Amino acid sequence: MEIEYTQKFKEFNGENLNLLCNALEKKVPWQRQIIPEIAGTILQSRSRMLRRKHQSKCSDHVKEETWLFFLGPDPQAKEQISRELAKIVFGSYSSFVSISLSSFVSSDVTDCRNKRGRDEESCISYIERFAQAVSFNPHRVFLVEDLDQADYCSQMGVKRAVERGRIRNACGEEVSFCDAIVILSCESFSCRSRASSPNSSKHNNGGAGAPERRRRATVVLWI
Repeated sequence: MEIEYTQKFKEFNGENLNLLCNALEKKVPWQRQIIPEIAGTILQSRSRMLRRKHQSKCSDHVKEETWLFFLGPDPQAKEQISRELAKIVFGSYSSFVSISLSSFVSSDVTDCRNKRGRDEESCISYIERFAQAVSFNPHRVFLVEDLDQADYCSQMGVKRAVERGRIRNACGEEVSFCDAIVILSCESFSCRSRASSPNSSKHNNGGAGAPERRRRATVVLWI
């Protein structure tokens, strides 16, 4: 049942577009203006309709994953959208994974890591946690938060993952994202000043204001 549902959302058609848009708009009605852009990009990417940047013509590795960059000060909308995408695309809210600096607890650092500097350890922890989650099951939605707070090494690790469609785990092996949906998040473009990121294909301002003084979100779609 779950496999059939996942395959269904690898087709770009009106039915799938409406299903995604309706589900997301119910969760974040104050950001409804950006929903069609998100839904359309995911469907086009999963159905391989879009031309991917950083894709080598001679490479035999076809990128299926979708990369989105949520820019703006609305963490509630970012998480709600990510969770709902996990439910409707991959069949369960349990298919949502959040990776952030604030939630990482370094409780099992090895002796080797203890010899490294604090910045390097933080970098490796952030990237390794992301890689570990992808290795466990890439067929999920990954919300990668705190990019505007991450150090240069962490940002470069994410940048390489975007370019290659793979991420290197603790064993040095490169793990494919398969058809994952990866949502990178930060409040401002300050994170882009530390590590040069791929050029965005589209830049869209978000929906109208809403109660509780929620601000508009900007979605930069990386294809």
